[in-house]
Amino acid sequence: MKLPVRRLAAAIALLVLLPLAALPARSAEEPEAVYAKYHRAAMAGNLEDMLAYGPAQRRAEMRGLSAAHKEAALKMARYMMPRAFTLERKAMNPKGRATLFVSGPWEGARNRMETIYGIVNMVLENGEWKVDEANWSYDKPPILATPKPAAPPAAADKAVPKVAGKGAPVVGSMSSATPGRTLGTAKEPCVYKPVMTAVDVENCK
Repeated sequence: MKLPVRRLAAAIALLVLLPLAALPARSAEEPEAVYAKYHRAAMAGNLEDMLAYGPAQRRAEMRGLSAAHKEAALKMARYMMPRAFTLERKAMNPKGRATLFVSGPWEGARNRMETIYGIVNMVLENGEWKVDEANWSYDKPPILATPKPAAPPAAADKAVPKVAGKGAPVVGSMSSATPGRTLGTAKEPCVYKPVMTAVDVENCK
């Protein structure tokens, strides 16, 4: 059973146009960071921020709509999304597009908490990532059943420092200069939430 498709145009197609001059620069942000802000704006009921993270064409389509329509769009967006989500996989396209595969707990028509999966399409616009569309379903995307791509050989070589002289290479490091490669307990998985603690933010770096 699939949930209805939630294109950004359908989820917030009833929002108003914001002045672009008031928006902060986000050119350095990764697509998942931009989607996390869009998601948090939806959970907080902030229509203006939701619109800020959508493409200019969507904003142009949303002019002159009534307050009742905007309120209906907000309720739809909040109902269709999980309260928190986990980034499962990211696929980058050199032509200025990216796809995020996410999951999260959702209590909908079945009246029980279940995991749903989202496919979020992002588009690069004027150097900033925007949420183009987001589809949610009970069905797990096939790509999540495949192993994650291995790290490039060059990155792998840098992650394994070698000891001068005799002896085998040393795996891991006790230095904080190589985050993610230190010996010890692995970080918790990255989970984006409407309200994130310092630990949550650190896990998503």
